[in-house]
Amino acid sequence: MPNPFAEVPQTAPREMITLFESPVLPAWIDYNGHMNDAYYVVAFSQAIDAFMLHIGLDEAFRAEHSVSIYTLQSMVTYLKEVAEAEPIVIRGQLLESDNKKLRLFLTMYHADNHDELATMETLLLHMDMKARRAAPFLAKTQALVDEIQAAHSVLEIPRKAGAGIALKRPSS
Repeated sequence: MPNPFAEVPQTAPREMITLFESPVLPAWIDYNGHMNDAYYVVAFSQAIDAFMLHIGLDEAFRAEHSVSIYTLQSMVTYLKEVAEAEPIVIRGQLLESDNKKLRLFLTMYHADNHDELATMETLLLHMDMKARRAAPFLAKTQALVDEIQAAHSVLEIPRKAGAGIALKRPSS
């Protein structure tokens, strides 16, 4: 499996951060001949892990300080099919943050034609793993979050951000 953690920069670009790149693996294909919905989430989860590196939460830091990130909520939107071996790339934008939470918007693109394939908006919580409770980010992490947040605050909010699920019903 590709390494989504390779060469993660420590500066906050004023653009979405590339977090994951991979071809669609054979194991990700379902009985319909396209990428299974669960594997979109697997790829998005690996992008979240890569985002953790952007805010300094690598394995050594997590172990030394007994901290981690939990996912509180996610909303996935599937937009286009993608087949085996097609290249995908996931980019992330930090929409909101405070001293414990991150609201991250991830977009999966076809790496060759740049079609938008899927999105996932997710709410993440910083955890003290000894207490098994939410805890404020440590100063080093908060500084990185603030840097990314400042850079991403100038980006346009994705139109799908904050959307829920509903059936459109005709007015009576």
